[in-house]
Amino acid sequence: MNIYFIRHAEPDYSTDSITEMGKKQAELLAQAVKDFEIDEVYQSSMGRAQQTADYCLKKWNKSVTTLDWLKELCWGDKSGNAYASDSPWTIVSNNIKNVHAYPAGDSWKETSEMKKDRLVEDLENRCKAFDTFLAEQGYVRQGQLYCCEKANSKNIAFFCHGGITSALISYALNIPFFQFIAHTGPKVTSISKLQFNENLGFDAAKLDYFNDYSHLRK
Repeated sequence: MNIYFIRHAEPDYSTDSITEMGKKQAELLAQAVKDFEIDEVYQSSMGRAQQTADYCLKKWNKSVTTLDWLKELCWGDKSGNAYASDSPWTIVSNNIKNVHAYPAGDSWKETSEMKKDRLVEDLENRCKAFDTFLAEQGYVRQGQLYCCEKANSKNIAFFCHGGITSALISYALNIPFFQFIAHTGPKVTSISKLQFNENLGFDAAKLDYFNDYSHLRK
């Protein structure tokens, strides 16, 4: 089974939509993926992801299912104010600039800053939802591996966001989230492909490619 994580086009965050430039980017994306043999399509509950998906759905002539857990990650203090703390990317960047390192392993979850933040709990809940989705597809997580309990050769598309893409891929690959985002960053309309073994038995998830936005450079 293959999962294509597709980030939304250039956003207008104030209206949760895509900009005029974003619409052009979404058109280029749709042209790039028109020949993908996609079996199922899922989208975030946020407008910018759904507007981007519309362009590709027309090419594929596919329906789409909305999954709330594919929306962008939630951070900020537990009152619900997303601007009460720095974003994970800012925290990592500041660590690199000031400390010349980033938190090792999952130690970032234990920092005083993160103990007051919604991000840790939110990320854990998203990963649980992802595991439930994968189990329904026949892939049951056991430790750091996945056991394929029924053969599955589907191609699935997720239209979502940079943060949730990084979170779910890093989780599947057993790479700590803060370490993953220190080295990566999905561009708008980028495509990342995560592979799961089609055959019965245990295997590790594999990243075929990440952050392909070559359609924007033509």
